Amino acid sequence: MNYQNKKLSLTERKTHFKREVLDKQLNPSSNFDPTTFDPMDDNSDEYKFAKRERKDPPRELPTMGMKPKEILEGQMIGMYESKQDLYLLFANKFNELQKRIDELEKKLIN
Repeated sequence: MNYQNKKLSLTERKTHFKREVLDKQLNPSSNFDPTTFDPMDDNSDEYKFAKRERKDPPRELPTMGMKPKEILEGQMIGMYESKQDLYLLFANKFNELQKRIDELEKKLIN
């Protein structure tokens, strides 16, 4: 491992670290496709049944009827929320806007 060679400059060691370690950590699959961000290896058995296709999302995002936790005033949104709460916050607001758009479209058509 060249990045551990203390005879090299810090800049050279950082370059070697990025090439030898960081790239492998961020892209563990040898067949990683950066255009689709698909981390699965095409040759694996899991690829055949676990790969999710990319498609347009539905008009409303699924929330399973759940609401996000209340947001405390003065708190920076996202600082203490889980990924689920951030998703629910986004999805509920998105769905609310989608309903308003649908209502406006109906008014314009009629």
